[in-house]
Amino acid sequence: KGSSDAGSGKKKRSKKKKKNKEPGQALGPIDEAPLDNAFVAGDAAVAAAPPAAAAAAAADEEWVDISDLCDLAMKGMGVGEMIEAPTFRLFDAMSAIEIMDPKMDSGYNNSADMTLERAESMGIIASSLSHAELVVIWDELLMYYLMWLDGHTIVQTCFCCMYLQDLERFARPIPLLGAFLDAFLLACRAARNAVLFANIFDDEDFLPSMFGVDLEACVFSKEKDEVFAGLQKQLKALAKDKSSEAKAVCCRLEFIGDYMLALSDIGDTAPGSKRDFDSAKRRLTACLALVPRMAEAPRPPAAGEPDAAPEVLRCFDASVNRALLVPGPPRTVQPIRDHKVVLGMWTSHVQELLLCGDLMQLPLMQVLDGAITHKDEPNVLARSVAHLCASEEGHMRKLMLDSLEMYLFPKDAVQHCKKSVDAFLAHSETLFHLLLKLAHANRARRFRRLAHVFSDFNSLQHYAWQLDEELKQTFGTNLRHPRPCWVWIMEHCLHAMIAKLFLGFTLELYDVAEFHMIYWYVDYLYGLRIYNLNEMYHAKEQTAMGGSKKKSAARQDKAAALRGGVRPRNPPACLLLFEATQAAVRGLFRLLAFCLRVGLLPAPTAAVEGLAQRFVLRFRTLEQFRLPHLPSYRDFEKSSQAAQASFVLDAAHASFGEAAQILEKLGTSKESTEAKTTESAKALKRVVVANQLAVTQLLRACDGGKPLEKAPKVTAATTHHPHLVSVRVLPVTN
Repeated sequence: KGSSDAGSGKKKRSKKKKKNKEPGQALGPIDEAPLDNAFVAGDAAVAAAPPAAAAAAAADEEWVDISDLCDLAMKGMGVGEMIEAPTFRLFDAMSAIEIMDPKMDSGYNNSADMTLERAESMGIIASSLSHAELVVIWDELLMYYLMWLDGHTIVQTCFCCMYLQDLERFARPIPLLGAFLDAFLLACRAARNAVLFANIFDDEDFLPSMFGVDLEACVFSKEKDEVFAGLQKQLKALAKDKSSEAKAVCCRLEFIGDYMLALSDIGDTAPGSKRDFDSAKRRLTACLALVPRMAEAPRPPAAGEPDAAPEVLRCFDASVNRALLVPGPPRTVQPIRDHKVVLGMWTSHVQELLLCGDLMQLPLMQVLDGAITHKDEPNVLARSVAHLCASEEGHMRKLMLDSLEMYLFPKDAVQHCKKSVDAFLAHSETLFHLLLKLAHANRARRFRRLAHVFSDFNSLQHYAWQLDEELKQTFGTNLRHPRPCWVWIMEHCLHAMIAKLFLGFTLELYDVAEFHMIYWYVDYLYGLRIYNLNEMYHAKEQTAMGGSKKKSAARQDKAAALRGGVRPRNPPACLLLFEATQAAVRGLFRLLAFCLRVGLLPAPTAAVEGLAQRFVLRFRTLEQFRLPHLPSYRDFEKSSQAAQASFVLDAAHASFGEAAQILEKLGTSKESTEAKTTESAKALKRVVVANQLAVTQLLRACDGGKPLEKAPKVTAATTHHPHLVSVRVLPVTN
């Protein structure tokens, strides 16, 4: 291994200093034994000396620059050579840090770190605080609480407030502050317990280490009933004060009290405890109503620049805890100074906790799809509480049985085929518990770990086929669908495949050159889902019919089967949404393939040339599940070869038109539609309209199939949908 820059270093001047060789001369082997013996002897002498004598000896030592010596050593070394000593090997060199570099040296300028004594002498820690100052401090604590739940350390967020360093000295003399801090710390304890108990977090989500601070501390009490009573006492004392500052204080006391109790109700991890969803929902709804009122509070003007922090926020200084952090490069946490952004984060957080209360009533597919997303990705606390709610004993088995019944699994099979059904459910429950945990992991981890579930789905498919055969023998013609278990497993596996591929768009993992390839594969997966669901919903309709209607319908279905499969007369909203999504995805494949072929959409050359390797990279994990047909790169090439012809734009326009018609039918349906389906349909419609406009503009530019004289450029971005791109034609510039 070749040596790199030697950098600058220093050594202690020995009593006898050897003369350096002339520059350019190679150094001979170094005898390290005398140096090691002297080093050990020196260590022993320092260890044996009294502390005062050791300090005096260290003060008398003189340090000299040895950079020239290191440069000379490098000149005498060849490639692959390196210098090491028994006390300083390669591992030590890799672990070393560059001293006096603020970004690398954790002890750099540590004399400027804040201490409690210095804060008291400078007046940063006050013995009394006005209502306006309390509001600012509490808002800062609430902001740092959310940043703690976003993966930062607690000593650089919540405990960078110096009033928390010594509650007895600094918080007890201020009753309002003490009451708030007791509730705040109780909420922190409840949040940490819920996150640890759910155990779905990763290093980037949450740092459970307390770094030596005491989260069990309190000002007056740490019992939730006593803490809440203390808040009510302070609220009662402020009731006569009609000033805006007092109202702001009351608003935050009410907020932290309701939030603390809601976390205790919904995230309690004590043995034998039962979650009170009704109480938690009532209190979280109250918190949601208090958030807009918190925006009305007057805030002290900032000192200096417009974005600077108010003077009272000097009591927040992370350097007071720097000694508690592990050695290494300093990590800084930039506070969020926009109060509206913080309140928006709180609104999303409370909404996500409210969704956790409704999680127990949702079907299996929605639970596995991550049903607590309000706007952006939920933080680790909301995901942990959701996982705790959905993981209650017996709940997964109930969800699975309810889901199987939707796929026409006979209820009586639990009694008549008990042994086989129990074995199938036991195998399935293990996999679905894993999927539940992945549903509440962060998106990046979910994308990576979904790659390992398809082999389990493939094994489970064999159990499903065997159980279906036994159901046929047991129930005969009374079995409404010939393969209920097989279709159930297939549907959940296809859903996981599509979710994994679409997550790549959310995480921005794909190059533009890959978009049409991903949509081509997703089109095939949606086709399989729609085919299976058409059969299932058609079988449901057949069961609901009777007599002559059933016979005439059977004749029509036989003819339809010869044309490519049966279809229900009144497809549900979810099936219509799948069909519309498939049509939109197919249109996107054709549109993007055309734009890439004719050079309208710029793409990295390396990505275009390595598309075959990327095909393997993106879809190799999906091959662990046996599909009816395994799509190959050759199939994809055949589908995209004709994209250079202008009629591909007409085909894309037809696909988007088909999607628009299905969405129109979905919008005029008289059946009740779930809110999530309605929102997905609206987002999909925006994608369809945007791409229809792009196709129309490109058709006009082609002028009926003629070559493009002035080729316009296009862009593709997920503007209107998290997974489906909208193509935009840029105006032609001369």
